[in-house]
Order: sequence, then structure tokens, then C-alpha cells
Amino acid sequence: MSTPFQPRTFDALVIDGHDWAGGRLELNYTLRGPDPVSFTEVIDFGDTDTEPDPRLTRLLALTCSLSYYKAAAPPKVEIAFPTHDFEKTYLSALIEGGLGEFAYTNQLPGALTPEIDGPAATATPDPRDDWDPAATPLVPVGGGKDSVVTIEAFRHHGVAPMLFSVNRYDPIDRCIEVSGLDSVHVRRSIDRRLIQANAEGAYNGHVPVTAINSVIGLMVADARGFGPVVLSNERSSNVGNIEWLGRDINHQWSKSLAYETLLRDTLAQLGFNPDRYFSLLRGLSESQIADRFATSPEYFGVFTSCNRLFALDPSRRASSWCGHCPKCQFVFVLLAPRLGRATCEKIFGGNLFADTGNRDGMADILGLGVHKPFECVGEYYEAAESMLAVIDDPQWQGLPLVDEFAGRRVQLAAVAVNPDPSPAAHHVPERYANLLDTKPIDG
Repeated sequence: MSTPFQPRTFDALVIDGHDWAGGRLELNYTLRGPDPVSFTEVIDFGDTDTEPDPRLTRLLALTCSLSYYKAAAPPKVEIAFPTHDFEKTYLSALIEGGLGEFAYTNQLPGALTPEIDGPAATATPDPRDDWDPAATPLVPVGGGKDSVVTIEAFRHHGVAPMLFSVNRYDPIDRCIEVSGLDSVHVRRSIDRRLIQANAEGAYNGHVPVTAINSVIGLMVADARGFGPVVLSNERSSNVGNIEWLGRDINHQWSKSLAYETLLRDTLAQLGFNPDRYFSLLRGLSESQIADRFATSPEYFGVFTSCNRLFALDPSRRASSWCGHCPKCQFVFVLLAPRLGRATCEKIFGGNLFADTGNRDGMADILGLGVHKPFECVGEYYEAAESMLAVIDDPQWQGLPLVDEFAGRRVQLAAVAVNPDPSPAAHHVPERYANLLDTKPIDG
């Protein structure tokens, strides 16, 4: 029988350091206590002799630490190697914003404000950056509609980005294959001791994976001479899920403008050009992204947004859309009026409006339920306006949930009003500002 993991016995997470050899970066951590537990996370960059820039390596060691910190959420984080105050500030903000959902679900408000300490770096970062902003952009692919829209925006304007993923999953590989573009992949392996600790009583919950993948992408782009890392995060990721103890708890915090700005500011303080990192779709709503995705039918049979296909344990991965999670429900509602019943049923392998078991989940995404689900879903008004269009379309009528929500039209209409129609702030550089134009550059 395994020894129980007792989170309260640990007084600190120590970020021990990192080692590089043969294309593999090892990140080392220790939960300090009477019976200390050490972890090693491995990032495999493949067949390369180019060692990552130490500034980015430090940044990744800080960013990945959250996976191990949350196992015990101790009152202190100690960084064993020298860092600047702004790097400690980055880690503090990452914990406070990126672990909000974790703290809420585990009722651990103190987990968001640990003391962060460690030796101070004395050398001032070199402000010069010889990076070429015109080099081939690196576009992370998630297997869903958003990254498809970014890929096709580049292709529409005659630009062939390099595609990128952390780990390999079928939806990602299928979308890359349809695009016809080249790709590069990195393998991230969480220490199995963490999985074991979770089974023995460690705290568990959501971590800001997009932050981790973003820094890995920056390392790949820097080492291989690529241009900017261009993400596909939209404006709705700025909107949180619930208020808790005076905090805005946002499942998508690491996809938000707040994190994007934090990382760009940290890059600048490290001596990098902040335009190495931005989201192309930041100014778009989920509805606008769905409109654009609807013009790319070649991806309809290969993309998948359901997160059950991306489980770390291969034995727990679904093979297609599960049809019951908030992500499936939101994407189905969003695409229904744009693609039509027959196409949606083919994509999802069924009709989610026919399953009354989806009633409560759909009420949540429509703004008629408890709160916005802890998932990567858009704003209430976007789902509500799509549902109103479905209700008025004869091809959808007669389905149990369509008819049921038709009886709540007045409530839906009240929700389907954009609470903030002002232009969204973004960091898209001028050279990429026209990529979302529907007319190609050359005419």
C-alpha cells in the first residue's frame, strides 16, 4: 500500500535548477519537508546540439514549477539559482493568475500568494536582440478551430509558417497534414512521481499549460532562427469564470491578454524583443473566429476541440468528440447555425441537441445556468446569439433541447448582447496586422 502524500508537511517548493544534454532539458524541483520529494521534468527538443538561451531556460524552469508547486501548495517557493526581481514578479503573477481555478476548486486561497525567495542575479541583461522579426513565424497548433484560422490567415496571404506542438496528438497531426505545412515538435514529460503523488493525496487541478507551451515555443523559435511565436488566443479568453474572494478566477488566464502582456514585458526585461510573442486572433470574438473557420471545410473532418482527446494517459484519451463536455457543447452551439445540421452531426458523430443529458451544461454556456464552465469556452453572449439563430432555423426544430431553449427566448435575447463592443486591445505587430484581412496582399 502506498504511503499517503501529506501536502501540509512540506514547507517549500525548491526550484533546484536545470541540466542540458543531447537535446534534452531536465528541470529539477524538490518539495521540502520531513520526507522531501524530488521531481525531474524532461523537455526533449529532438536531435539538436543547440543549447537553449539560458534566459529562456530559467523562464521555463519557473513556468513549469507550477505543476509541482500545486501538489502541496506550500507557503514558500525558493529559487536555487540567481534571478532578477522581475523574474520573481513573473512567477508570482503566474501563480496568482494561472492557479486561480486550482485554488478555487481546492479551497486554498493561500496557494495564490506564496513567499518567493532566492539569490539575486547581479548582471544586467543585454538589451540588444539580433532576432529577425521577418523570419518564418512559428505557429502552435492545438488541433481546434482557432489555430486553423491562424494557419489559413497566413496561407491566404502567401505566408507559410512553421507549425509547432508540444507532444503529438491525433487532432494536431491531422490538422497539420491538411495544411500541407512543415512542422516541428517537442516532447514534454511530466515526472511520473507527480502522477503517483496525485494518487496518494496530493492536491491536483488546472495549471496554465498555455504558458508552458508558449515558453517552449519561444525556445524553439530562438534556437532554430524562426520569427515570432504566433498564438491563436481570442478576446473571450480575457473573461473569467467566477468571482471568488475578490478575485476573478479565469480558466483561460494563460491565454488572456494579461498573461500575454506579462510574458512580453518579461521578455523585454530579459533583453528580448517582445514582438517575439503575440496572439494573432486577440481582437476577434469566438463568433468571428467561427465565421472564418466555416470557410475552411477541408478541416471539418479532422479538427477536434474536445480536451478528452488530449489526456496525458493514452489509455484515458477519447477517440473523437465526447459530446458531453463544455467544450463539445460550446463548439456545437457555435457552429450549428454556421455549418448546418447535417454537417454538424457528421463532425460530432451525433446531435448534441437531441441529448437531454446536455441540458445543464448547455444552460451554463448560454448564461442561463450556474456559471461559465471551467473550460476554454467563449462568452455567454456568443453562445446565446448562436442559439437564437438555431431556434429560428427549421432544420433544428423538433429537437428536445432546441425546443426547450426556445421557451426561454426572452432570457436568451437578454444574454445575447455584447457587454463590451469596444475594439479589443492586442499586441499584433504592424507587419502582421493585415493577416486577418479577407483580401490577399497581392490583390
